[in-house]
Amino acid sequence: MFLTLLATLVVLGQAPASSEAPLTVLIAPPDAAGVPSHIVSFAQEHVYEQLKTQGLQVIRASELSQLLSPAERKTVLGCNRLEAACRITMGEAAPADVVLIAELVQFLSGYRVALKAYATRDGELLSEHYVPGVREDQLLDALTQASEKVVPTVQRALRPARTSVVQAPPTTTAPAQPLLPRPEVTASGSNARSWAWMPAAGGVVLLGAGTLLYLQAGKNYRALTQQTIGDPQEAARLRDSGKLSQNLSAASFALGAAGVVTTGVIYLMSGKPEAEPKVRPTASVGNGGGMVGLVGTLP
Repeated sequence: MFLTLLATLVVLGQAPASSEAPLTVLIAPPDAAGVPSHIVSFAQEHVYEQLKTQGLQVIRASELSQLLSPAERKTVLGCNRLEAACRITMGEAAPADVVLIAELVQFLSGYRVALKAYATRDGELLSEHYVPGVREDQLLDALTQASEKVVPTVQRALRPARTSVVQAPPTTTAPAQPLLPRPEVTASGSNARSWAWMPAAGGVVLLGAGTLLYLQAGKNYRALTQQTIGDPQEAARLRDSGKLSQNLSAASFALGAAGVVTTGVIYLMSGKPEAEPKVRPTASVGNGGGMVGLVGTLP
């Protein structure tokens, strides 16, 4: 009695649990009346590959036929697949858990593709999926779509333990904060360079003023030398005014030149400029007078 019990335990330990074993699927001959044979062959082989990639054990009808005698082949593969008893017979002969039948029906608008999965235990339908209006070059894609719809339903029905997934509790995450652009820091020369235009601008103004004073002194000189003024007091006033204008003109020229030189020194000593100067002094002198100005935008 002890030996009998030990043998029983060994057998039970070696036998895999049926609920854990992968499903075995028999691909039965398709319902494809009037469809060219090469299209049917491609379709059946494609379904075989799709089922294999989904982790199923797959048996072709041709493989089952080789295992049967001619009489059994006629009884098993020649029965009416629309009847549940026929599907049970095919599944038990394989043996397989599921009998899968592909359907290809040709219309003027294209093919209607379908996959139907039946349980071997009772021959009843487990799952089916139809894809209508399929062009010939879309047949394989339609069969892939149908298998992806049918197989999960079959696995849930026959292998619920293998398909059950423990749902992880939802995790709450803080909303993503928008990333603000970081300010770019660029090395630049001395800040004094951006204001270096000011001595030059002042120098140009002084040069312009000196030019006007110089022209005024020349005008007074011409009036005195041409003897167009008869009043001695007026002549003395013009003389003094001309001297003053001449002295102021010389001082303005000196200060203006110093301002321009100062700007040049600042540019040379402050390093490479970050950008072109925004303000540019201008000056022009003609026979009738002079003009000074600033062109640009103040920093």
